[in-house]
Amino acid sequence: MAAGFSRALLGVVGAALVTLIGAVSTAHAADRPLTDRATPAILRDLFPTADRLGPVEGNPPFMRAYAGEEELGYVFSTYDVVRAPSYSPTPFDAIVGMGLDGRLAGTRVISFSDPYLTGFPERVARLATFFAAYVGYHVDGTGAAPLEPDFVQGTTISARAMRAGVLDAGRVILRANGGMPDVAEPTLDVDGFVWLQWNDLVAMGGVAHRRVTYGAVREAFAATGAVPDDASLEVPLGLPASILSDVRFDCRFASVRACSARTALVHPDDEIYSDLFVALVTPAIIGRNVLGTDHYSRFVASQPEGTLSLAVMSRGEYDYRGRNYLRDETGNVLDRVKVVQGDREFIFRREQHQLLGPVFPPGTSPVTDASLFRIPAGSQFDPLAPFSVVLMVHATDAGGARATIEFPVEYQLPDDAVLFPYVEPAPPWVEAWIASIPRLAVLGGALLVLTALFVFQKRLAMSRSLHRWIRNGFLLFTLVWLGWMAGGQLSIVHIVNYLKGPFNGVDLGFYLAEPLIVVLSVYVLLSLVVIGRGVFCGWLCPFGALQELTSKVARFLRLPSWNPSERVQRWMWLPKYGTAALIVGTAFVAPQALAGTEEIEPFKTAITSAFTRPWPYVTYAVVLLVLGLFTERFYCRFLCPLGGILALGDRLHIFTFLKRRSECGTSCHLCERSCPVKAIERSGKIVMAECFQCLDCQVEYYDDHRCPPLAAQRKRREREHVVRPQLAPVPALAIGRHASLSRQGINPAPER
Repeated sequence: MAAGFSRALLGVVGAALVTLIGAVSTAHAADRPLTDRATPAILRDLFPTADRLGPVEGNPPFMRAYAGEEELGYVFSTYDVVRAPSYSPTPFDAIVGMGLDGRLAGTRVISFSDPYLTGFPERVARLATFFAAYVGYHVDGTGAAPLEPDFVQGTTISARAMRAGVLDAGRVILRANGGMPDVAEPTLDVDGFVWLQWNDLVAMGGVAHRRVTYGAVREAFAATGAVPDDASLEVPLGLPASILSDVRFDCRFASVRACSARTALVHPDDEIYSDLFVALVTPAIIGRNVLGTDHYSRFVASQPEGTLSLAVMSRGEYDYRGRNYLRDETGNVLDRVKVVQGDREFIFRREQHQLLGPVFPPGTSPVTDASLFRIPAGSQFDPLAPFSVVLMVHATDAGGARATIEFPVEYQLPDDAVLFPYVEPAPPWVEAWIASIPRLAVLGGALLVLTALFVFQKRLAMSRSLHRWIRNGFLLFTLVWLGWMAGGQLSIVHIVNYLKGPFNGVDLGFYLAEPLIVVLSVYVLLSLVVIGRGVFCGWLCPFGALQELTSKVARFLRLPSWNPSERVQRWMWLPKYGTAALIVGTAFVAPQALAGTEEIEPFKTAITSAFTRPWPYVTYAVVLLVLGLFTERFYCRFLCPLGGILALGDRLHIFTFLKRRSECGTSCHLCERSCPVKAIERSGKIVMAECFQCLDCQVEYYDDHRCPPLAAQRKRREREHVVRPQLAPVPALAIGRHASLSRQGINPAPER
């Protein structure tokens, strides 16, 4: 009857697996021609204005996207160019659009065999959002990443690998078309261009801005101790806002005589004195967007090679050009603007100045006054180094003393306007290890603790309460932190990838892509060889911890439990070897079905996604957990493919530290009955391939109240113990008398 029940139980689970595998589809389109994969719908996503694609050309292949006769960029497939894997040895395929300048126009992932994306529609959607954020990002990797790979929660490794594959493929195609100029050191990028709005230019640092108010000018003069005469200022400071005046007169363009003869305006402290913008417009990405194509072509691009053009633009009352610009009173020197770089100052003369008038930068209102200041070649000015454009305000106080205040506008040319020598980016696995340092530290500490538990397991097992608290606490840590928080669930997926990797030509970086899994794998392999499979299955498997903790709740609630007989159990151990063989065989024989067969494991559902998957997956995982309420670790013992592989490897273990006595399995069956997974035969022998090293049997082994041989020894010792008689105590009075006689030199006679 028990055998029939067990067969029926495994049949139910098998039916659930068939349903689950049937729900998984893994189409791979990489073997179709590029013209079939780059569909019109994808083209519209990558280049919304494109109306056609050119023929496939080049090796590796790509196509050109056109809008009429205008070439927009390139369309290519990552599979055709670099065949990069994500978290699967089978390469993913993404159709990528890239502008002629190397900036991404869009990415559409059309095919993958990634176990952490298959069956996770919400992750696939987040992956699409992740790549959408990289539109406009240059394939050479310069600049801050728009989104970090952990945006695709639960599959950071896959997102990092896919991003690297897209950028690698883009660099290959760009170089094949003469892009990415070869420079030996950072160089001004004069020709690179992309349309940008004014706010984008300000945000990237291409345009620097400083607003100077009347209040700021008053405070600056006050700090110098000068009291400027309004008549000496081209734009008088006037009266503060707290003083009323009915006379309002703008004397910016008035003569000195007329200005001094009239009452100045009332200017509140927060009113703009000069709203100043500066930009180095020699790079086209800044100059064309700030000045417009016409001004840029006429006044910047036509300058002699090596000449640098600095645009100064302003709104407000104060004219940064000054009276000398009109009157030429001081030898053609413009004395209100200078450039400071380090310990050098650059003063401009009139022949270095070009009046532009209003400019109309895209995305903002016109700037009323604009000028170009030219810095000739050979001036020792470094456009790549930080510098300041200084606005100066001069005044003379009532005593004739001259004072000058300065308002610097700091400027640093953005990286978007610089050509950098190409430096091969760090492999994705290096980025992964750096990002995982805090989690690796926690995992390292946990593994040290676990190692200590096994080294001192006798001391741990001799205290039933200490063992219970440490055991349950470590299982809780494994489930919550290692599983749900850190995603450190070792899986058959990793074993398959490690086995299949050499046949797919993957490099070392593929094996190092997931730091926590690498460390866990090395630790599990070492512990497997030293003492057996139970270190992982009993202590470090988050799904195993979930089963055991829920089983403890079931025992607390006194739910009925069922365990097969020893004979039936031997047959029930076999399916886990079958599932392991099925998955490994599928990986080599029918890789397109691998993602489906790997769903035999509920780890991705219960642990890595915390039950946030479609209902077939969740139902399957819940069924296994419910079975575990009545049969301790049902899935681990009878179905787990990873457990099957580790059980096979357990035959290699060198040491067995679990203690046995001659009475075990003969006159005593306590450990056999206490083993939660029935890994102890009636003969007393521990089946190490099925043992989870929970140490429950060792707690019984050292308990001299429960273990019959130890209990008999304890009782015999208690019967043989003889209580020795004690001497009568000496009265305190006698002690005091003896001490007194001794101090007097008298040797008292001993009391009888």
